[in-house]
Amino acid sequence: MPRVRIGQLQMYYELDGEGVPVVLIAGLTCDHTAWTPQLPDFRAAGFRCLAFDNRDVGQTDQSAGPYTIRDVAADTIGLMNELDLPTAHIVGASMGGMIAEELTLAHPDRVRSLTLVCTTAATDATLAAVVRAWRVLRPAVSPVELLVTISPWLFTYRSYAQADQMESFLQLARDNPFPQTPDGFRRQCDAILIHDAARRLGAVRAPTHVIVGAEDVLTPPRCSRELAQMIPGAKLTEAPAAGHGLFWEAVPVFNRAVIDFIENVERGPATRR
Repeated sequence: MPRVRIGQLQMYYELDGEGVPVVLIAGLTCDHTAWTPQLPDFRAAGFRCLAFDNRDVGQTDQSAGPYTIRDVAADTIGLMNELDLPTAHIVGASMGGMIAEELTLAHPDRVRSLTLVCTTAATDATLAAVVRAWRVLRPAVSPVELLVTISPWLFTYRSYAQADQMESFLQLARDNPFPQTPDGFRRQCDAILIHDAARRLGAVRAPTHVIVGAEDVLTPPRCSRELAQMIPGAKLTEAPAAGHGLFWEAVPVFNRAVIDFIENVERGPATRR
């Protein structure tokens, strides 16, 4: 099992493929397997993919105390350092998008491009209310019961109309040998609740792609439109017929959008080698 020490943490990661380095940062309660639907297409496109478990999830250590999104961004840079990845295309979803924002602001020279998926510049009152409700609920339910509860924020009615698809999604959670602890979930929620990069995102100079499901109810398209306006030159893609979990629900559309953007950046004159 590939684990390396980053600061006070032993971090789990998987690095696979050859070619252009792409760092995939997962969201709240998700481990590296959240990116499973992307990896075959990304590897086939010539990407060397780094997927890993953030602190407090999967096979990475539990945090000793509270932390911020900036701290988790520092974990990611530490992992890139350990794996000798001087630069990479950074892709972050939901909480992972928040981490990607902070990583890019703190280490602009390490970012070949930035892809922000179903995320926001700052946690507003509506998102905070949802996260606080989940935070209160978690100690009273199992990880699978939590997933059942939060899934309406992740998927559109189309996924619910496909009973086999939803059952397969829940079965993955049942089979997870490393379920997140209630304390780990609480600490991740607390980091989300204080995230605010809105006033700083104008400093981002990396080529940026903002992607959102057109029917996302957790971080609605308005959040991504605002993000794209804050970041100079950012491209905005709204994937039709998809919700917050568009990288699970609209896999071909999502994968193609990410691949095309990264390949375009690599062809551009400003690409960092």
